[in-house]
Amino acid sequence: MNKLFSASLALLLGWSGTALAQNEEDALRYTRLGLQGSARIQGIGGAQTALGADISTMSVNPAGLGMFRRSEANLSLGFTNNSSNALFGGNNTPDERSTINIPQAGVVFSNRKDDSESSDWRGSTFGISMSRINNFNNRTTYNGTTSDTAPGIVEYIYERALADGVTVDDLADEFNDGYYSLPGLAYGTYLFDELEDDQGAYYLPVERFGALNIQEELVRRGSQSQFDFAFGTSFRDRVYLGASLGVVNSKFTQERIYRESESDADSDFQSLELRDEFTTEGAGINLKLGVIVRPVDALRLGISVQTPTAYTFTETYDRSLYSTFIGTAGAENYSAIEMPGEFSYQLHTPFRANSGVAVFIGKYGFITADAEYVDYSGMRFREEDEGSNFSSYFSGVNSRINDTYKSAMNYRVGAEGRFDVFRLRAGYAISGSPYKNSSLDAKVNTFTLGAGVRLQNYYADIAYARSNGDIRYSPYTFEDASLDPIVDIENKQSNVMVTVGLNF
Repeated sequence: MNKLFSASLALLLGWSGTALAQNEEDALRYTRLGLQGSARIQGIGGAQTALGADISTMSVNPAGLGMFRRSEANLSLGFTNNSSNALFGGNNTPDERSTINIPQAGVVFSNRKDDSESSDWRGSTFGISMSRINNFNNRTTYNGTTSDTAPGIVEYIYERALADGVTVDDLADEFNDGYYSLPGLAYGTYLFDELEDDQGAYYLPVERFGALNIQEELVRRGSQSQFDFAFGTSFRDRVYLGASLGVVNSKFTQERIYRESESDADSDFQSLELRDEFTTEGAGINLKLGVIVRPVDALRLGISVQTPTAYTFTETYDRSLYSTFIGTAGAENYSAIEMPGEFSYQLHTPFRANSGVAVFIGKYGFITADAEYVDYSGMRFREEDEGSNFSSYFSGVNSRINDTYKSAMNYRVGAEGRFDVFRLRAGYAISGSPYKNSSLDAKVNTFTLGAGVRLQNYYADIAYARSNGDIRYSPYTFEDASLDPIVDIENKQSNVMVTVGLNF
């Protein structure tokens, strides 16, 4: 990721005041895809729309199956390292997380007609593949001290409660019957003081004096994987057609531990700890259609379209809050735990269209390039059960999606050089910014290198991809943005991938 935005990211990572946490950034998480494909494809920056004859191309342009002359199977192993360095309050906090995964695998069965046969249709190929299209694994930690006058998360919760019209009676009901909101948790841990005047009962944030020491740890796990069931055919070895049914499996887990402590010893309030965890699991389905034209042996032109992916998600969540005060008898500890919950909803991601060109330079290799169109403003949430109480909530989220996002172009280019059985590759990919606000540069740039060996019945490839980027993050946001705590985070991601394959 390169130079990502700040304000919108806070919506993705920030605390939600209610169990409903779906927002425009959740939609983007499942729509903006990462680099995918076998090590051969990743080594050329993911540019595969016009290339064909690679198992992983069925996830982008299934017409590539029509180019297979033999059956084939492959398996990939990946190693991903995510590192971050967070700057807050003058402190630098490095962190790192590494994972091993299977980013791609597949098999194709080719039924190629003998060259002596006169039929215009030269054969057909059926394939099954798995591609990891997103990797969510990441860990970030930071710590630092605010100014003496800076508000903390209690003030943020208070502002949200007032905006939602939460009354003392509402808070008392949660205290007695079970917690389901952040204001209720704050009330239950005595972070809100209940007061009374001539107008009746009201509440205020607990009084604090000095600067706040803030620490937070954010751990994210999970991935999206797409399973494609595809068919391709060849007409006179000049026109290749294909279709694939994609089934996407997704799991995302986020755990957060946020801590505040008071630096002024005269304050009764000493510290708080807010723990939050939610897991979203779901599946989606889409259809891809593609064509590749080879007017001359040295040139291939490809185009493919993908229908919107229709997801159904189920989210489980759990949250708890703890506080410590100094009383006349010493330390007093309080805790409040939100009732665990579950919520189901639907998400439709937008239509996608790919075009590509590949130019072959005899036996020495090729150059290939792709352009992809995605209209991110077309993402839409829907309630799982029609007529539920959440229709107005999702209507508001969908309006923000339309106001926040725009269509974008993604570009990928790569090249492969050949010497006998050896291959050398390089590539570059750029994912265009999905945001309407032109002042936010949210492009994602990826640089790749690769190498491989191709034998008669076996092959092996290796690829390396590197991404660098800076983001700005706020753990909570006020109506007055100048009050938001800002964390500057430098992210680096390195991926190493190995693919081995067998022709049969």
